[in-house]
Amino acid sequence: MTNKASAELSAMDELTPRQHQILKLMQQGKVNKEIARELDISLGTVKQHLVAIFRKLNVQNRTMAVARLAEFKDQSGFDQVFSGETLMAKRPCIVLSLKIGKGQPRAARKRFHTCLSEMAFDCNAFFISREEGEGDLIFGLKRSSAQDMRLATLVADHVNRVMSNPLDLDSSLPSGGSVLSGAIVAGLINISQNRFGGWSGDTVGSHVLSWGHRLRDSAPGGYLVIDQPVQDVMKAFDLTMPNGVPDQLAFSDISTLNDWDVRTDKPLVGRESEFSEIEKLLAGAFSILIVEGENGIGKSRLCREAARKAISQKYFLSYIRVLPTGYLDSANNGYYDQWQDIVRALPDNTPVLVVVDEAHHLTDEGCADLTEYMNGLPEHHKLLVSGRQSQTYAFDPSIELIVRKVHLQRLSQSDLDTFFSGADVSPELAERCRGIPLFARELAMNEPGTISFALLVTVASRIDKFRVDWKLLYCVASHKESVSMIRLSELMCDDFAYIKAAVNRAVALGVLSLDEAQASFKHPLVKDVVHYLFKPNQHSDVVSRAS
Repeated sequence: MTNKASAELSAMDELTPRQHQILKLMQQGKVNKEIARELDISLGTVKQHLVAIFRKLNVQNRTMAVARLAEFKDQSGFDQVFSGETLMAKRPCIVLSLKIGKGQPRAARKRFHTCLSEMAFDCNAFFISREEGEGDLIFGLKRSSAQDMRLATLVADHVNRVMSNPLDLDSSLPSGGSVLSGAIVAGLINISQNRFGGWSGDTVGSHVLSWGHRLRDSAPGGYLVIDQPVQDVMKAFDLTMPNGVPDQLAFSDISTLNDWDVRTDKPLVGRESEFSEIEKLLAGAFSILIVEGENGIGKSRLCREAARKAISQKYFLSYIRVLPTGYLDSANNGYYDQWQDIVRALPDNTPVLVVVDEAHHLTDEGCADLTEYMNGLPEHHKLLVSGRQSQTYAFDPSIELIVRKVHLQRLSQSDLDTFFSGADVSPELAERCRGIPLFARELAMNEPGTISFALLVTVASRIDKFRVDWKLLYCVASHKESVSMIRLSELMCDDFAYIKAAVNRAVALGVLSLDEAQASFKHPLVKDVVHYLFKPNQHSDVVSRAS
């Protein structure tokens, strides 16, 4: 927000509720007598309020005051953002655009559309069916997730496998990946959003789809185009392109994106005590280690280091990523619908380390299956479970002695300096990243004042998960300083009791802070993201081509 915009927001905050009413009526063209009659106050009282309004807004007449209100509305965006219980917002989305070659028989086109529709349902994505043989899946429209990029690649791989299967299709249909071509793009989509997150189902508008179509149409048969901005997002979420053509990936090679052993990993920093627990796990001091921490804190990075250590000690590794749709074994290139299938695939009489990453995505059934496995853990198995706080499992009392739990803390200032190869981290960067490795890496890689797509997804997914009132968050984010709950009630046109409860909930979840009835964001980067996503008529400063 510019200094001028901040000053005008502050000036508007100084107006009383009655003065706001008078200013709005002036904007409607009403004269003093009409204002007095509508508000049931005296003409002299109206004139006194006008003097106060002119002074607070630093204007000299009615025309200037109304112009200042129009400027404020354009800067704050309240009228454009809020419409009843929905909000006009930008949402970070991943678009997978696919098509099959021209001239395919009806059976092939039907299988293609059926497959995309089924995957949209399984992955909570939005399916757009355009012409026959073309289709788009939009991930993140309903709820943002750091898993969306990985899900898009898995769907592309699955559709390719389905379309490569000649069963029930015309024998003249080309076999293999040449049937399919596509693209993955990342960007911002303008939508009507529910107050508590997710698409309302009314409005969608973006250049992201057309950009995806252009890339898809340029892709050779059997290839998926993934441009550099998308690759930057993939790196943030531990997916890396194999060597070869920089922006093209053969459908047959998609599985390589989900290899657990990320080549670009930095050395582990600030996790000495946690890694010593992993060494104790592999040495047999206990059998189950549960790692907890917030988004971006480095849980997966610690899991990968544990996997490398286990392999060096001749363990068989099963590295499981929990997805909303099932389980991906990134070590053995397997995908499973049921936990029992994973256990059956493990070898007998061999030391085994099972890593379960992103365990917070487990369904109730999946959590129950994992707990059953823990309670009956084979003697030669070791289990490392990683997820957001706090994970609870119904352990049998008999195994409590073989279970350890560690909570990953944020990195210290000295750890951040080491993280950036000994360079001194500026106070501003340290303040914005707050010791979270993902935030630190993304902020350091991009120009000051920009917000990477990965950070947008990470923050949005956290708020979506908490189901905090986005309207409340935007009202707080639009103020340079803290804002009173009374003022929030006026801006949101909501009952004060509701505002108080909503603010207290956001405080309890660690999103907002409250000091003497004044609300503010606990994390400056979260404030910047919220303000950006709801700011109308603003040029994009997100690091992504299709925003």
